[in-house]
Amino acid sequence: MKNTARLALITVLCLVFAQPASADDGDPQGLPWETGYVNFGYYVVGLDSSFRFGTDNLGVGIEINVEEFLDLDSTDTAFRLDAGYRFGKTRRHGVDFSWFGFDRDSTRTVGTAIELPPELGGGTIPVGTTIDSIFNFDIFKLKYRYSVFLDERIDLNLGTGLYVMPIEYGLRELGDEFTKEDITAPLPVISVGFDLAITPKWFLKQGLDMMYLKLGDFEGRILDTHLAVEYRGWKNVALGAGIDGILVKIDAEDETDYPGIDMVGVVKFSYIGALAYVKFYY
Repeated sequence: MKNTARLALITVLCLVFAQPASADDGDPQGLPWETGYVNFGYYVVGLDSSFRFGTDNLGVGIEINVEEFLDLDSTDTAFRLDAGYRFGKTRRHGVDFSWFGFDRDSTRTVGTAIELPPELGGGTIPVGTTIDSIFNFDIFKLKYRYSVFLDERIDLNLGTGLYVMPIEYGLRELGDEFTKEDITAPLPVISVGFDLAITPKWFLKQGLDMMYLKLGDFEGRILDTHLAVEYRGWKNVALGAGIDGILVKIDAEDETDYPGIDMVGVVKFSYIGALAYVKFYY
């Protein structure tokens, strides 16, 4: 997504969630759980990513670890935005949104020949060739959750949602066109969350999103976990810090009708990262 679209999205969310904050203060039932919130965070992550052009059963192409083979940065930083809103008289229903992304590129002389599949023009990139490489992705999360248990200390919730992931990866010999894939993968997830009010000011936030889907020659996997501690020392403002980890794999061994997937090959990435954020809530 272009930077202007990202900024527009952030601005809209800020306006939506900031406006009610002056009109409402806290949960109408006196519970400590916020009605709406916006988090602005800063991510530091360690990445492990790879891709393969073409099908493995034809023996075409190799799976390339981009940090080791192509010298892309194994650590990166990013801005992260999270927002959410509880609705209904009981405040058990809620929706959450999240966005962050990483853009990486490098130039390196390869030490292993790379075979390209026929659908990407065929041929071989020989040893000693200097190539450019890219591996960019954004993650947009939209989830619905329902609190199956909710009181002044505990919020245990279950949910479902969608991860939409624009992913771009590829390589090229210097001066040539990129050999690349550019996909947008929408993947459904189920989730479980457990929030604990340790004291009136200290909160523990935990969550797990997961998905496994196989349709014909398409296979998708997601495992996303997070753990954070939050301090609410000011009215409508909190500070938080936590650890997140994710594993994503998309495998298409042949052309598939799955929406947003027009690749043949494999792309996968994982990371574990530290997150610090400031929260505005009401």
